[in-house]
Amino acid sequence: MKVQSCQFVSATDLVPKRWQGWFWETISNDAPFSWGDNNRSMVTASSFADHCQQRLDDSLSAKRFLNKVRSLGEMYIDLES
Repeated sequence: MKVQSCQFVSATDLVPKRWQGWFWETISNDAPFSWGDNNRSMVTASSFADHCQQRLDDSLSAKRFLNKVRSLGEMYIDLES
């Protein structure tokens, strides 16, 4: 058996605190990734950014958020922990 590890960022560390009231419901609708009762649900930052872009408006704060997420490239984002 080979034990592996990976680097990831928690999604809650990326999302601005002032967005907590609406963000998760908006993003979880029709998401192309799991939002089940997992301990860890990893998705690449690029996939997360693509989905968020479809759900967010064109505001400056949304663009800054998307740029921050995209800067992570293919690093994993943990959706649940």
